[in-house]
Amino acid sequence: MARARTAVRGRDQELAVVREALAAGGGRLIVLRGQAGIGRTALLDEAERMLRAAGLRVLPVRPGTGPDRLGDDAFALAPLVRTVRDRFEEFQEAGPADALAAVARLSDAAGRDTGGWRPSIVTALGDLFDGIGRQGRTAVLADDVHAVAEPAPVLTAARRSGCLVLATCETGTEHTPGLAELLAAADRVVTLGPLADDVAESLVRRAQGARLDEAVPGLLRTALGPLFGNPGTVLATLADLRARGRLTVFRGRLCLRAPSEPIELPAGHHLLRRAAALGDPAARLLASVAVWDGVNVTDLPLLAEVMGTGLTDCGRVLDQLIEAEVLVADPAGRVSCRCPALAASAAGGPGVRGGAALHAAVAERLLARHRRSGGVDPVVLADHIARGGAAVALEAPMVTRLLELAEDAEREQPERAALWCAAALRRLTPGGPEHARTLTRLLDLVLRTGRYELLRDVLTQYAEQGPGEAEQGGARSSSAEIRLAAVLVALHSGEPPAEEAVRSLLDEGVTGREPIGFAEWWFGRPAGPGRVPGAGGATGSAGPAESACSDGPAGPAGLAERADPAEQAGPPDPAGSRELFPDDRMHLLTTALSGDPAACERAWRRSGRAPSARDVGRLHCAAAVGDIASVAELVLGAAHRVPATGVLGVYRRVVRDYAAADWSQAMSAVRELELSYAGDTLAHQAARLIAADICAARGEPGQAAQWLDDAVPVPGLAVMRAWVRIGLLNRTGGDRRAAPLARRVSRRQRAAGQRAGLHLLLMRAVRTAAFADDHDGAAGLLEEVELLRDETGTEAAESLFLARALVHRDVHEARLATELTRERGDLPSLMDSCLVVARFAEDPRPWLREAHGLATRCGASSLLERVRAVTRERGVPAPRARGRREALAATERRIIELIGEGLTNRQIALRLQVSEKTVENHLTRLFARTGCRSRVELAAASLGGRLTQAVT
Repeated sequence: MARARTAVRGRDQELAVVREALAAGGGRLIVLRGQAGIGRTALLDEAERMLRAAGLRVLPVRPGTGPDRLGDDAFALAPLVRTVRDRFEEFQEAGPADALAAVARLSDAAGRDTGGWRPSIVTALGDLFDGIGRQGRTAVLADDVHAVAEPAPVLTAARRSGCLVLATCETGTEHTPGLAELLAAADRVVTLGPLADDVAESLVRRAQGARLDEAVPGLLRTALGPLFGNPGTVLATLADLRARGRLTVFRGRLCLRAPSEPIELPAGHHLLRRAAALGDPAARLLASVAVWDGVNVTDLPLLAEVMGTGLTDCGRVLDQLIEAEVLVADPAGRVSCRCPALAASAAGGPGVRGGAALHAAVAERLLARHRRSGGVDPVVLADHIARGGAAVALEAPMVTRLLELAEDAEREQPERAALWCAAALRRLTPGGPEHARTLTRLLDLVLRTGRYELLRDVLTQYAEQGPGEAEQGGARSSSAEIRLAAVLVALHSGEPPAEEAVRSLLDEGVTGREPIGFAEWWFGRPAGPGRVPGAGGATGSAGPAESACSDGPAGPAGLAERADPAEQAGPPDPAGSRELFPDDRMHLLTTALSGDPAACERAWRRSGRAPSARDVGRLHCAAAVGDIASVAELVLGAAHRVPATGVLGVYRRVVRDYAAADWSQAMSAVRELELSYAGDTLAHQAARLIAADICAARGEPGQAAQWLDDAVPVPGLAVMRAWVRIGLLNRTGGDRRAAPLARRVSRRQRAAGQRAGLHLLLMRAVRTAAFADDHDGAAGLLEEVELLRDETGTEAAESLFLARALVHRDVHEARLATELTRERGDLPSLMDSCLVVARFAEDPRPWLREAHGLATRCGASSLLERVRAVTRERGVPAPRARGRREALAATERRIIELIGEGLTNRQIALRLQVSEKTVENHLTRLFARTGCRSRVELAAASLGGRLTQAVT
């Protein structure tokens, strides 16, 4: 019953109809109709609970359930007889025995003779329901009456006797004569629509009996599309995912493994059953549409030819699938599957021709037409060739044509161009000039689009055929490109390459001069066999955080000392338009990976692009937390894109959501990294450290300790690990140990020439010392900050302002520091700073309000307790009311930011974990206060800095 109540949320309008009928008294017949899985039975169960609570006796009739066979029972008399007998004690005072016996005899007779309408049935049913109704008002609930040939006689007889009758049926069955008669006789017919999105999401969260990971509802919404409002589909899909092991409990949360992989409908879903009922041609056509990712009506002749079906038959089956709501057609004539989950099920079903095979068959026919008469759309042909894989045989002119099309599409359609370029590269001879040029172009396109999977074929070909000979004409060898491809694939997949020849490239190191190879730095071991993570070497043998920093460089080092090819390429191009050679790109990328922001900055400038002060600051902060994706994107510029999936993309989400105080999403990304990417990379270790920090702030010391134990100490994360340990000390009462720890790590890192992240470490330490009234510790940290400032220039300005503010209790310096922190977008640091400054500021209330709002937003229970402690200490009112207004303003600022990123209201609601209506209400208030008339105008005003006063 609890599950039924959950599934019926959002059905207030339908239940109101039942309440009206209950209040009206007398006999009423209400029919509730809806799609399969829409929640008809759940609504009927909730109605039963409500009617019983109102004092009615309820007679539920379930046609087609139990031992009854409806094939010969045209009027569903057997289920009625069985139900009354089962509840005989409830109705025995009405003396229904004789009437019930008469109906039972008619039921037996109907089983032998179903030749037509029998007036005696009406009389017997009338006697039965009259007797039942004399003892008090009764409700008759009949589920799935579309399964009954003639449901009207029983249900109308109950209504005539004064019963309230509720019946449900499936839409699409109204054309049957018996159901049409019932609908015509009904006092009211209510059509059940899909659940509202927020109700459906609530159903998802409540259905599994475990805390659901924040990402699951959004992933399910995308996969199910319009079916997300169908509770039966939602619940069945969740159950199927759990049965197949994709939905699994991890660290107390129910998470989806490999969220980038398609979600399929369960095998017994009604849409799949409808398609199967139409026969084999329908199943093959559905699979073809799914693999093709939608077809235009003009594609139908070609599709029929590939399927070996006549065009007329193919069109007829297509119409049947559209009528069955399995396929949908848009006004432009494009036909596609009703939702992505259906397409995934259809494309992956048993006996379905593989996607590459279908595209290859289409490509072969288009190529044959092209050879005969031309007239084939070259873009369509190129798409099918690219998706058909190596099975499509191409002649040299067509390979050249593919490259020409890729070149034409590079600017406007880089992803398409990357597919075509990869398809052409497969058919070129390694070592030749054209192969080298095409590989360079493909790498550029992959960096722009984030389609790193396209490089796997390149590496497989390299492993099978070995390195090509040096190119003619003095051109550079493609070995740097192959190595770059291997690095990119390893970074984004999180796994060492399968091919031994490719693994050896990573073991050699990216430039060949590093003390440790790339694989040992990124994976914690060489890429070759015989080593396991943590088994020794430069990464696995490191000790505690404060000593690990002296074990070696933070990553593939030696880059700053290496002669930079860009230095010999002439003066820098201020426009940043100079094309980089392979060695240039390799040097920029490996420098970005080194963890040394100063070397990154130098390489960045030598590449011909002068970074702004803001970008330099972002570079240092990203390097401090191992956010390689952001470092590479900054250093390589707009020509580099990291997708949301893959190890680097997921870890970047961890970092960004942590800094934005969206800790629920940050933890969701950490869990995704752990469950979906089996490798144990540097990003995994850094994500575990951030998870430990979040759990500590949320008052979950056990979880924090577990995450910290799981993070293997590595030199590249020595500062970050110490930063987390200081956070743990701050949350667990060990504040006075923070300053000595931070000074030890700072001195050892500076002695080793590794300063990345030290300003963040020292800022956290000085906040912790100041809060504990450890004045000597804070003063010693101020000296460290001043030394760091002298060595790095402006990098430590924020930490210097904060240290001075806390040591000298200077509110002006505190404001300067917090403004820099706010500009940097580091809301957790801002929260800590506000809390400490509130202890000595003349008016602590603004600082406490901001700290309270941010702590509430993060769910940081330990910090909320500290806010309350400081509030009591300073003797000021608790910041609840003003805190709520600040939280509201923060939400509205976040909504504006997400609008600027191009998100829809629905996507914003998912990101903020609120309903879409809540987002609309915020926007309505923003429009009224700012005078903006549209979302676009609101985002533009924000970028122009015109909303500072309005959004407060």
